[in-house]
Amino acid sequence: MSSPIPQVSVAGHQVGRMGYGLMQLTWTPTPPPEEESFKAIKAAADAGATCWSTATFYGPEFANIRLIANFFKKYPEYKEKIVLVVKGGADYTSIAPKGNDIDFLRSDLKKTQEILGDKKIDVYSLARLSHDATVEEQFNNLETLRKEGLFDAVGASEMSVESLEKAQKITPVAIIEIEVSLFSFEKSIRDVVAWSSTNKVPIFAYSPLGRGFLTRTYKSPEDIPDGDFKKMIPRFQGEAFYENLKLVDKLDEIASKKGVNTSQLALAWIVGLSDYTIPIPGSSKPQRAIENTQAAGIKLTSEENKTISDILDTFEVSGTRYPGAGMAHLVSDSSSYTGLGPEGGVPARGLIVHCLNDRCDKRSLRFDGVTT
Repeated sequence: MSSPIPQVSVAGHQVGRMGYGLMQLTWTPTPPPEEESFKAIKAAADAGATCWSTATFYGPEFANIRLIANFFKKYPEYKEKIVLVVKGGADYTSIAPKGNDIDFLRSDLKKTQEILGDKKIDVYSLARLSHDATVEEQFNNLETLRKEGLFDAVGASEMSVESLEKAQKITPVAIIEIEVSLFSFEKSIRDVVAWSSTNKVPIFAYSPLGRGFLTRTYKSPEDIPDGDFKKMIPRFQGEAFYENLKLVDKLDEIASKKGVNTSQLALAWIVGLSDYTIPIPGSSKPQRAIENTQAAGIKLTSEENKTISDILDTFEVSGTRYPGAGMAHLVSDSSSYTGLGPEGGVPARGLIVHCLNDRCDKRSLRFDGVTT
């Protein structure tokens, strides 16, 4: 279909250069009502965001998948317009990576497809690599399941260039999901962006607005509600929070001069990194979803890009993008990196958990069965 924004090919489909992330519609302390979510989803799609990021573990088991299925039941004409990228391969309670367990992956996929009905899973990826198996073993599992017809193309998430090279030898990687933003652009991320461009593999840039920093959603750490995962992220804690707001102040000036909001500036910057970057902002507000999507059509001048580059070269973001053991699964190679557990010096086997109860109203992390 024709698109109001620039496009790129993902798994053989033309999609908008701005995607849509659905996580916050089911994995927050207070998820919005379904009808409210539908309005935002539809607004994003109509504006050109036709590639969506979802996961089997976003909230209660398969809650995000059910939301999408219900949307397609109400608006069946969107089934063929949307390319669905599903992350899975994570235990529904601990969110520990399960890429080494092909039976779990097969069950994960079949349950997802059962919920989606006749909407095909376009791309399936492991949310994080397991440290209990090699990259090759895990992608062999994915390729086996793809050949069984359970999904169309294999994706990747938070993998280093080294891991991506290994994966590509097993099966073509259709898309790479990794955190990319003006707050998250360290060397390991830049390397993946460069690899993506060279190999013409699109990047799904998650948390492109710095998890709310760039929207000024919060004015202090105390503004973050209990149960929100961001309370555990070092960048949002104490003095680090206020130091990081200084970057937003600098970006506000550039956005104001250009006549766009800071969120749009940040999204346009990501789109401009290469021909293959697709930011995936999420919003439950239709107007915000439209504004975000339209940013794909905003072009930054060479002078604006240089100003931003100069700022990033001199500004050091305070705090890491995940707490403790969560860092062990970022742009990772499962065979070579163990990271830190909850007490330090312990191999990290579990993913960061945003919430462990059905309504996401507690702050919890789990590492190998240890909840903190």
